[in-house]
Amino acid sequence: MINETNDTLTHKSSLLKIFLGLFMSLLIFITAIALGTFIKGWAATTSVVIPSILLEVIIGAAASVPIGFDPFAGAIIAALGNLVPAPLLLTSFDVIVRKWTWLGKKLKKADKLSVKYGKYGVWMLAPLAPFIGVYVGVAVGIILRFRPLLIFMSLSLGVIIAALVTTYGGDGIKNLLNASL
Repeated sequence: MINETNDTLTHKSSLLKIFLGLFMSLLIFITAIALGTFIKGWAATTSVVIPSILLEVIIGAAASVPIGFDPFAGAIIAALGNLVPAPLLLTSFDVIVRKWTWLGKKLKKADKLSVKYGKYGVWMLAPLAPFIGVYVGVAVGIILRFRPLLIFMSLSLGVIIAALVTTYGGDGIKNLLNASL
């Protein structure tokens, strides 16, 4: 009877975590769409947000330049778009690791790395984020047993910097080409 009660509480807790992740993902998506629609309109915004979600932040950020977004606005919208799946992935992976005991046992080895490098090791995800992406970054962070909030913050930093470099670089190239013509 006690085990059934604990299983029910654990199941409800897992569903609550996944719901919270889904809610946060939707909030980020709505923010990106609303911000972009306010600045440049619906069609231009979806041309930046959708590639950022499905592919990478660099592609969405690069798309924002010829569409006519200001480099800063284009970078923020593309970064928000790329971060849409992160909260849901973080909560889902965390629930899966806790549910699958065999996976949890395998990941016990990573606990030593997490304890040793936990405070600072997670920040290595920031410079890797543009190359490995949010999806892989979340998986690596969970496998290495870093705290989900730190994973999200680290990946956010990396994604925002990559988007800013892409949009300002693209805008500079566009201006050089326009000046030479």
